[in-house]
Amino acid sequence: MLIYPQFLTRADINYKNSVMPKIALDTVRSLINYLSVKGIDRDILLAKTGLSEKQLNQSGELVSTTIYESLYQLAENKLQCKTIGFDFGKVIEPDRWGVLGYIAYTAQSVKSALENQRKYQTLVGNLGAPLQEVQEDYILLKWMPAYHCSHNTVEEIITGWVALAKHLTNNKIRPQAIYFSHRCQSDLQQFKDYFGCDVQFEWDYHGIKVDKSLASTPFTKHEPEIHNLLCQHAGKMVNNLAERLPVEIVTKFITTQLPLGVPEIEDAAQNLQISVRTLQRKLSEHQLTFTGLIDSIRKDLALSYLRNTNTKIVYIAQMLGFSEQSAFQRAFKRWTDQTPKQFRDSCLKG
Repeated sequence: MLIYPQFLTRADINYKNSVMPKIALDTVRSLINYLSVKGIDRDILLAKTGLSEKQLNQSGELVSTTIYESLYQLAENKLQCKTIGFDFGKVIEPDRWGVLGYIAYTAQSVKSALENQRKYQTLVGNLGAPLQEVQEDYILLKWMPAYHCSHNTVEEIITGWVALAKHLTNNKIRPQAIYFSHRCQSDLQQFKDYFGCDVQFEWDYHGIKVDKSLASTPFTKHEPEIHNLLCQHAGKMVNNLAERLPVEIVTKFITTQLPLGVPEIEDAAQNLQISVRTLQRKLSEHQLTFTGLIDSIRKDLALSYLRNTNTKIVYIAQMLGFSEQSAFQRAFKRWTDQTPKQFRDSCLKG
């Protein structure tokens, strides 16, 4: 049971519950299946998660990321291997991300898959936020973790993106460069061999650099009718979650949209397939407003990014939807009475 300080309001508690990092059970199940094949007893893996086989098969449900991280820690110890996440990322299957995985598999192109990822991201958890930067001749796909995750989780996500693109285009899409902000835990050459490009560790961010012209490369498994049906099903799933967990779902929507700009309440209502008035009422029941929720999310994400990543402050400002770094500086000063740099420095000293 979670115990909160007495001075927290009901709205604070509802919001704090909504931003706790979570991951889809589909992904947890996929990792357990992989580790079982690698030789770790399934009963040991289930015991580590505290989940039964029946609970593990509840597709669409979300659980704490601590469960996922504990599996990676267990695997590192049992297999004496530092590249579990990298290796798991290469073994790409659509069911790893539930319905969102099948949507990606049947999408028309990378561009289409990324658009749907942003739209239905709430279904697979809130481990972090993707950011797409389009330059003159290349696209930079960044991933910003929402918590202090392990190198295995990061390497799995980045490698999974590449594996998916390679698989669905018959190797026509290959990255120009791969970036990780953590230090290399193993032999660098094996990363270069797999990705077929320059791989940089201890960088400013986690990301993939790809040729801009490749974003529209057709996927080989594109099925328009099936894809549309899957998107409709995902929309209904988001709507059902919004009925059960309105604050959590709206929070995830805002988080995924901030890198593109601050969303309006009309955008959130449309995504949840409810009216603006209904959304306002649901937030009011939890003593929240849409603008107040955005401010709280920006603050918590800023604190998390500054504590847990080496990402430059200008990029963090961009991830939070600020038009310029100075606007972020002013907001952060209002939240904490410190500048972002002062806060980061104090975390490093602590």
